[in-house]
Amino acid sequence: MSGRQVYQDEYFTVLVDDRTGIVRTVRSEKPLEALEELDGIFTRLGACLDALGRSRYGLLADLRATPGRNDPQFEAAMVRLRPLWVGGFRKVGVLVRSTVGMMQIQRHARHDGVERLISKDEDELLKYLVQDG
Repeated sequence: MSGRQVYQDEYFTVLVDDRTGIVRTVRSEKPLEALEELDGIFTRLGACLDALGRSRYGLLADLRATPGRNDPQFEAAMVRLRPLWVGGFRKVGVLVRSTVGMMQIQRHARHDGVERLISKDEDELLKYLVQDG
């Protein structure tokens, strides 16, 4: 996917493709270890996404490089922080590398109430997210 880079830190890169109306967040392979750092990480990411005007875009969250983590403390923090990431977009698609990842994101989607397409197929997600007409 082409696009201009509008943000990068050690955990996330954000790319915008105005032609297709898609914002891509690419999660790095760096583990999110210190729970006390999560608020800052997701506040900065959320501010970047807010500045773009979320409702104008579909979001492709590329989680293929993400190390798995599902301990109770992390899961509780992410329930609170995930809306800063995925909330407010026209459509949300999540790109995963495994069936286990797909099942975890499906569980998150049910809990969050944010509809999203979850797939291991990038082309499927891009077709779903592309701005209509």
